[in-house]
Amino acid sequence: MAAMTDATGPEPLGVCLVANVAQETGHGEGGSEIRKGLRHFAPGAKVWIAPPAWGDGGDCVIVAGRHRGNSRRYVRIVIKSRFLVNFRVHAVYSPALVRALTEAGPGEEKEFGARFLWDPEQAESWARSRNTPRTG
Repeated sequence: MAAMTDATGPEPLGVCLVANVAQETGHGEGGSEIRKGLRHFAPGAKVWIAPPAWGDGGDCVIVAGRHRGNSRRYVRIVIKSRFLVNFRVHAVYSPALVRALTEAGPGEEKEFGARFLWDPEQAESWARSRNTPRTG
């Protein structure tokens, strides 16, 4: 018999900022070379964004997502945040995703998730700021 969970479901390991890969991305000088998605992620692919790791203002971000060629495993890479759209906050339930984002070992997901996933208020703030159209 399967273990029963309470009516609210499983407890999340943390929260994370999530976005989709842009349908078209500009590369090369002045962004003149237009590609569908990115080399590692298809257009519209959902990626999970790790909290900022260095002080570049969020120009480059660490993301984990399902690779374009192998949708079973998560890959972790650094990409430019300008290639991402539709930022939002989601709860994280998958230990495999936490391992991909944090490089935690098996069994360390809860500890690493609590320390290396987003603070909910910070994630909401980033999502709002990234979804606001820039002027000037």
